[in-house]
Amino acid sequence: MKNPYKRTDVFACNFGSHGKFDNRVSVYHVMQVKKCYPHGCIFFKWFCALKNKGKNCPRGFDHLGRLCEGCTQYHDEKEHYQPKIVLKAEEFEKFKAGLEDFEDWLMEVRNREVSFWCDVDSIKPLFRKEVAVDKGQIRLDGYLLIMRQGYVGSVSFDDVFYARISPHEQERLRLASGDRFEAKGLLKLDQGRILLAKIWALNFDHRSGAETWSNTKALVAKQSATQFYRQPESCLHCPKGALVDVVEKSNGQMQMRRQLYCLEGIPDPHLCYVAAMEKLNNCAHEMSTTN
Repeated sequence: MKNPYKRTDVFACNFGSHGKFDNRVSVYHVMQVKKCYPHGCIFFKWFCALKNKGKNCPRGFDHLGRLCEGCTQYHDEKEHYQPKIVLKAEEFEKFKAGLEDFEDWLMEVRNREVSFWCDVDSIKPLFRKEVAVDKGQIRLDGYLLIMRQGYVGSVSFDDVFYARISPHEQERLRLASGDRFEAKGLLKLDQGRILLAKIWALNFDHRSGAETWSNTKALVAKQSATQFYRQPESCLHCPKGALVDVVEKSNGQMQMRRQLYCLEGIPDPHLCYVAAMEKLNNCAHEMSTTN
């Protein structure tokens, strides 16, 4: 079983905010969030004729808002965006068949207790950022286990899935990359990701003993972390790249999004040395084992 919701090679869209993802959008965003396939979606672009000319609003407003409606200087334009299918026709038909199989399986296991087996690929601190009145505070909200293969029930899951544990559980269990175990968990769909929101009854097949995160180490990394406004694939898959859940409260409404942070504190992805250092360490390890 594979998760087609997270594929970004099926659709492309020219909407402005998708530029930071090179205009590639996930299947989940297109088919479940916006539901803009196949008919597209409509946005309204508002502007003020006076503001565009650098002039002041006669009513004293600094920004466009709902009170501007009815003003002769207020205009809106309707824009229609249509997701483009990147795949060839034959590949797209194969994708739709796989999507149907996945959604049938998901209907059976979603929001239910499941047994699973996994091989932990990596573990990352899970941070939550709460923003109110343009001020944000980041706190440690647990840890995210990342698995690239395993079993959910009797179904082989040959794709990335995730499990979440609390800071207290990580201090007690010291889970690390390379650990293999079977357990039980509550399966959720988290913005297109397969997530075991709670896990218990862990039975280990193997403990790697690899270096791992502690609460102290995670809090130190939080202080030096840097935010990236784009989300390169290399950073998303890097052990030092962390997606932070952002909750923004404004005008009585709550908005959810994710921001990418580098826990190594590197200011720019183009200046990253993490991958190079890992290759050097692997080469040194291979040389030491062969000599």
